[in-house]
Amino acid sequence: MTTLRIRAPVLGTLAVAALVLGVVAPAGAAPLHHDIDLTLDPAAGRVEVVDRLSLPAGAQSLRLDSALALHELRVGDRVVPADRHGDRLRLVVPEGGGQVTIRYGGRLPGFTGGTGVALDREGAFLPGQGGWLPDPGADPAADGGDPPSWRLSVRVPAPYVAVATGRLVEEGRDAAGYRAVFEETRSVEEPSVFAGAWTVEERMAGALRLRLYRHPEQTGLADGYLDLSEQAIAAGAARIGAYPFDGFSIVSVPPPVGLGFPGLTAIGRSVLPLPFIRSQSLTHEIMHNWWGNGVRVGSGGNWAEGLTTYMADYAAARDRGADAARAMRLDWLRDYAALPAERDRPLTEFRSKVHDAAQIVGYGKAAMLFHMLEEEIGRDAFDAGIRRFWSDHAFRDAGWPDLRRAFEAASGRDLGRLFSQWLERRGAPLLTLADVRADGDGVLLTLRQEADRPYALTVPVRLETAAGVEDRKVRFDAREATLRVPAGAALRAVSVDPDFDLFRRLAPGEAPPILRDVTLRPAAERVIAADGDAAEAAQALAGRLMDGAGRESGGRESGGSGAPLLLVGTDAAVARELDRRGIAPVPAELAGRGSARVWVSRAADGRTALVVSGADAAALQALVRPLPHYGRQSWLVFDGAKAADRGVWPVGDSPLRRVVGR
Repeated sequence: MTTLRIRAPVLGTLAVAALVLGVVAPAGAAPLHHDIDLTLDPAAGRVEVVDRLSLPAGAQSLRLDSALALHELRVGDRVVPADRHGDRLRLVVPEGGGQVTIRYGGRLPGFTGGTGVALDREGAFLPGQGGWLPDPGADPAADGGDPPSWRLSVRVPAPYVAVATGRLVEEGRDAAGYRAVFEETRSVEEPSVFAGAWTVEERMAGALRLRLYRHPEQTGLADGYLDLSEQAIAAGAARIGAYPFDGFSIVSVPPPVGLGFPGLTAIGRSVLPLPFIRSQSLTHEIMHNWWGNGVRVGSGGNWAEGLTTYMADYAAARDRGADAARAMRLDWLRDYAALPAERDRPLTEFRSKVHDAAQIVGYGKAAMLFHMLEEEIGRDAFDAGIRRFWSDHAFRDAGWPDLRRAFEAASGRDLGRLFSQWLERRGAPLLTLADVRADGDGVLLTLRQEADRPYALTVPVRLETAAGVEDRKVRFDAREATLRVPAGAALRAVSVDPDFDLFRRLAPGEAPPILRDVTLRPAAERVIAADGDAAEAAQALAGRLMDGAGRESGGRESGGSGAPLLLVGTDAAVARELDRRGIAPVPAELAGRGSARVWVSRAADGRTALVVSGADAAALQALVRPLPHYGRQSWLVFDGAKAADRGVWPVGDSPLRRVVGR
């Protein structure tokens, strides 16, 4: 799919060969409108649809997936014979345009763990562009057109309930089950529909309808989710502008996912109770209702993930205090330090999170850009720029140039160089504090930056003096420069960017080894130290750990000289392999703890080694799902699938700090 979506791309049979309209409306034509009657039968896995579309005049070509059989095709009141060749349908709409009615249906696949269209006894999962609904053959946003408006009537039998994106117009129950009508009159996106045997818990926050669609074992979660939803919506509205939808729903779904839709988030049934989902993922998805669902991502790179990360995840860290905000910035820089140069990309090329490498750039680097921008122009101008961007582009496509213009208007400054150097270039500068010399009532700093060409930087400098700490900023836009910084008292020490406010390559000694130092490197040497069932579990775990396309290993896979090492196996076999290679054994802090231990260390030849040592096949199999989510850690102890303890190895003194006089 070519759409720049906030959620993961929809996969599955229907997404590949979907029922779509091969129609591009002429310039000035009204956006496509759907009027849909949808009947779902989860027990049978069947769907029946009547879709009425107003189309422009002329020859039209439709594509019908073989999983959805065409029952009837009408133009106006006239039944039109289906001119079908393979998966193609052709018809002619008379002069002046007309209503086309398509009646179709079929059996859909069940839930298999992915995020594709699914319908079975567990319920329904029908993402808007999953292929169950007629949709332009190429994404309207990609063609410069607008997403459709729509009205949807959905019916499901008892005990199921249905929910869709858009405004809830009416709902009711009768002997046949549940029926509801939803609509979206603006150009947002195609309807997404979900169904389940849920209990619905509701709260009205003024005119906003907040709901949790929960499964029976999730009793007691409503207050926490609805409280935080109300708070996050109020905070976003105060900073950006009015919340753009009529409510917000949290929907428990079978796949273990966390996906954002307009006015709705779908969260996996198994992960909905986890505290971090509510404290982190929920606020992120709510912020997407402004960025991505409210203002759509246009061409030239996906800015919405970075802005959402900055205004939701980072804002929450900043609310917890300066230490938490600093820790998040350091996390982003540690991630980038682990990213191989060949996997780096300019922000203008980021589209969506298809792997960890893309996330490091599209989320972390982009969020750091917004942090540096706010530091440069100030909080008031930043917030004014955000409000301007929202008011100018709500329910329209927008790109990085539109953001730049909004911030320039708010700050009265030319921000072209700041945006271009962080958007259009891959890489980041490496700073070196080459020399420090006292100079009367100040200090002379010699700074160097290593990059393909110099960046224009506003560098934070911290002076530790006899009277306390003084924070300064200096402009630095050369490969090397000696800069004078005044001090208010006798100087004791100097630090450059001590709080990690700049997007940069961390200097040696600033970044401890973490799991991503290995998992982001496709050429890593993989060694399986196990036999029988444990070897199979170790191979599956190694395949899951390595970022990017799945690559199965049946044993050793040499990555060549200097490649990092991934060693996975059972305790005794892992210990023997470590000894054979001259690598230190399990650290004393981890020895004998839990059912599995994971750590990163440096091998004797300088290579980074990631070691996963489990008691048996079950211990290794239990790590397949959770361990890939801990890429920022240096070590972990697991009890089954639960991370009982984790941490990052300490680092030494920063090379960007110098005691004056040494």
